[in-house]
Amino acid sequence: MNSLLTQCVWAVPICILTCSTFAEESQISTSEGIISGDVGLVSQYIYRGGVENNDIAIQGGVEYAHKSGFSVGYWGSTLDYDSTDEQHDHGFEHDIYLAYHHQISKDWSYKLQTTAYLYQNGGTVYTEGNDHRRTTAFDVLAEVAYKDLSLNAAVILADASFGNAGDTYLSARYSHALPQDFLFNASIGGSVYNSQRDDNIIQTTQNFAFNEARVGVSKSFTNTGLTASFDYVVGGEDRLGEELDNHAVLGLNYSF
Repeated sequence: MNSLLTQCVWAVPICILTCSTFAEESQISTSEGIISGDVGLVSQYIYRGGVENNDIAIQGGVEYAHKSGFSVGYWGSTLDYDSTDEQHDHGFEHDIYLAYHHQISKDWSYKLQTTAYLYQNGGTVYTEGNDHRRTTAFDVLAEVAYKDLSLNAAVILADASFGNAGDTYLSARYSHALPQDFLFNASIGGSVYNSQRDDNIIQTTQNFAFNEARVGVSKSFTNTGLTASFDYVVGGEDRLGEELDNHAVLGLNYSF
């Protein structure tokens, strides 16, 4: 727990992945855009059905959104593993992204985003057969939204230690405002895998797999910047056809 608290000190700015709600009153407005961010905890960090941290994860981020529609941001989370050293039971994920969002009409919008995924200690993963891959990864995401519903596709651009170039994650998300500042959230996602890039580090037994479905609710507390959330994650399968567990995830964050 002491190491976790130490990471908390050095992890700011950080944010909740499962419920990232920025309080408008906490945002910093400039003549050209808005700076916003938040910091918080989740009981587990579950990503596309897989466990990135099975313990309490400290997460958060900061973003600058320009009035032109472009934005740049950072997101980070503590992990319970180090991909380059199996003897370590902790690590940290750093995501840096550049995005463009455009509101086509009152109901329709789209977003394009590219993200770099960087991990504590970085480095390269090797096998006895001399296959090797960098832990750093890059992807590009396209999103189309209609009112409270959004459809997303994210494609890995280069081989990484956890995926092949061309792997594509498809997802749909829906949110709906409820009385008393509650928000209903639901999502579903699955992956189309590129098995042609397999080696001794990455293997694939199925071309498509349903990875996860989520349903949850969040509650924001007016004028405090605080948001509490609960998500139930139904696990699907990974690229090897192995079943993923179900999880109940609690979250609490503070927006600034």
